[in-house]
Amino acid sequence: MKSVLVIWTLLAAISVNNIHGGKRKFRPLLEPRIFSGRTAAKGQFPYQVLVIRENGTLIFICGGSILSRDHILTAAHCVDKAKRTPELLTVYAGTIYFMSGGVEKRVSRVIVHPAYVNYNNDIAVLKLNSSLKFNSVINYIPLAKANIPDGAPVIVSGWGQVNKTDISPVLQYNTEYSMSRAQCVRRVYRLGDAMRCMRRPVGHGICHGDSGGPAAHKGELVGVNSYILGDCGLGYPDVFTDVVATREWIIKNMK
Repeated sequence: MKSVLVIWTLLAAISVNNIHGGKRKFRPLLEPRIFSGRTAAKGQFPYQVLVIRENGTLIFICGGSILSRDHILTAAHCVDKAKRTPELLTVYAGTIYFMSGGVEKRVSRVIVHPAYVNYNNDIAVLKLNSSLKFNSVINYIPLAKANIPDGAPVIVSGWGQVNKTDISPVLQYNTEYSMSRAQCVRRVYRLGDAMRCMRRPVGHGICHGDSGGPAAHKGELVGVNSYILGDCGLGYPDVFTDVVATREWIIKNMK
């Protein structure tokens, strides 16, 4: 009999005092970071953004990637509850700090993949209400056009949990490695056609709060952080939405 693994989204909720203007003031409930990662340098990931969704006294934090001056790519489960209220979403670009800095942009439209269900096609395009200005710390990442080889290194980044207790105020990143569908199915049992897996050493990888963030290979976007199995750092594969499989839909909805 196959063991049953709990699927955890990478979404995190925190209590909010004030999230607009100047320094962002948060009282953490759960503020996760990349597990056992390294601290990013200023401008190292100019395509990385922080996506915040307001919900009364709580906010939900996710990551995202800059596709153009007007568009952000993130996970559908981060923003599907804001499809009719995009004004509840805020994007911060151009900073490696969770608590301060960067350029604040509001969202005018949320486009969730129409086939999003049970984390398959877990992807969404956000239309910003005003354009970003590209510079050394804000820039887009191109979408990968072809699948990467099995075992290829992939850089994941985000403001997710660094371990079970500690918090870092600075963007973290780590290296994972692509897996074939056959290898992944043996570990996760069921895999949607728009999902792909990355393997990582025990104690490493993405965690709560990293949802929607990028997985990049040689400067191209290959995946969007979707969910983990079991708990952070257990050694199971991390599951991403496959950018190559959804590339046509992404481009169509940027126009």
